[in-house]
Amino acid sequence: MSSASRVAVFATALVLGAGCAKDSTSVIVTVDADATVPPILILRTTVARAADPSTESGAERSSPAQGDAADRPGPFLFPFDLLVTVNDSFAGPVVVTVEGLDWDTHAVTARGTTPATVVAQKSTTASLTLTGVVTTGGNDGGSD
Repeated sequence: MSSASRVAVFATALVLGAGCAKDSTSVIVTVDADATVPPILILRTTVARAADPSTESGAERSSPAQGDAADRPGPFLFPFDLLVTVNDSFAGPVVVTVEGLDWDTHAVTARGTTPATVVAQKSTTASLTLTGVVTTGGNDGGSD
């Protein structure tokens, strides 16, 4: 077989293989934030099956915004669309939770939850609004 024939066979195999590629399974979540939410540099996303919340998939991501110091990114700008990719096995009703994390301590500073439906090899949509998480300080519950 000549070099040209090998290249043609290889190119044909690539084209045929590309036709068999699976589409990703994802939920595009429009994330907004209310006035109680502090600047957020890290988001943690969790997708749990509605019928079995112990089966979940999660990820953390830093803001893509350019920061100004200490190798920190700038805060997320709301609203924005967050692509959440999951395994096909999550097809069906799910609960999506997005949490804002403190850069230094990873403490949860904001949270939002929404129901969604995952369709295998398709993208679906959902939306949620983050709300600030109230923390108490000290042993006295934060009162002086």
